[in-house]
Amino acid sequence: MNPRRPVPAQPPRPRRLADLTPRQRQVLELLVRRYLAQARPVASQALATEGRHAWSPATLRQTMLELDDLGLLEQAHAAAGRVPSDRGYRLFVDGIEELAPLTDDERAAVEDALAQSARDVEHLLAQASRLLADLGQELAFAVRPTLGDGVLTGLELVGVTGGRVLLVLTIGAGLVRSATLELDLGRADLERVARLLRERLVGRGVGDVRRRLAEDDDLVRDAALALVAQACLEALAGAARPDVYAFGSTHAARHPEMQAPGRLAPVLALIDSPEPWRDLVEGEAPGTVTVTIGREHARPELAHLSLVRFRVEGPVGASIGLLGPRRMDYGRAMGLVDFVGRRLTSLL
Repeated sequence: MNPRRPVPAQPPRPRRLADLTPRQRQVLELLVRRYLAQARPVASQALATEGRHAWSPATLRQTMLELDDLGLLEQAHAAAGRVPSDRGYRLFVDGIEELAPLTDDERAAVEDALAQSARDVEHLLAQASRLLADLGQELAFAVRPTLGDGVLTGLELVGVTGGRVLLVLTIGAGLVRSATLELDLGRADLERVARLLRERLVGRGVGDVRRRLAEDDDLVRDAALALVAQACLEALAGAARPDVYAFGSTHAARHPEMQAPGRLAPVLALIDSPEPWRDLVEGEAPGTVTVTIGREHARPELAHLSLVRFRVEGPVGASIGLLGPRRMDYGRAMGLVDFVGRRLTSLL
């Protein structure tokens, strides 16, 4: 009877760059940076020819095998070079000590563009997303969370020209829903209708407000009151869905990784569907940059992507960021998202 060959013990998984040997750390960083720049698997011979370190190809091959055993590199097939794994990217990102600063011109462009939109939350978030897409050259987004748990804090009816009325609903500390109604009422009637609705609705949660609008019989006995109540209900109909402002789909399509079957379609689907964004941005701490890599996502169809995001502090609770391939310039993306996020915090 042949004795069983003992299974070799797996090396412990490193949790940070400091857990690696100096050479392992340097090779990992060198390989990641080369792959970020060239989008091709990296072979040991390619690293040896850079001449930055006095390592032989054999030493590099051995070190890359060690990184492979630690789960930090991946190899598509035996003849290919290696690429970073999710874990390899994670150690690389966590080891970034300084975010890439914006140029003076970029900082000025952000300041000017956001200052012009500071009075309107929706315009401000859309502008922030456009800026991130233009400067980051990736798919950019701004997501305002659902308002379903918010409280209705204001209701106004403002007469405008041509027998029209502007309905303005304020939720929480300043989130606004509005609608224009074809309603020819005098000022006294407008004030009466607004007062009655405020008495019934203001101070209640959005869910409770919607139920009352749909079920309160007193609201249908007065024609003007019924019309405004229906407009309120329609204005709040989207409160359970997050508001998403996404720009830069052409940037997403240019990456070599997106040419593989099934890679680009899930990214483009995000632009037209607000629901997945709730999963992508939930759980982040406000006021800091967060990076989610590959399979760390809650959405498995996006496992080939990385997400760099910032949750804006304050009552709006919006999140902004960049979504791109795992082969992303993380230092640049994190610096850009951090700067725009902090400017938004100061304006909201």
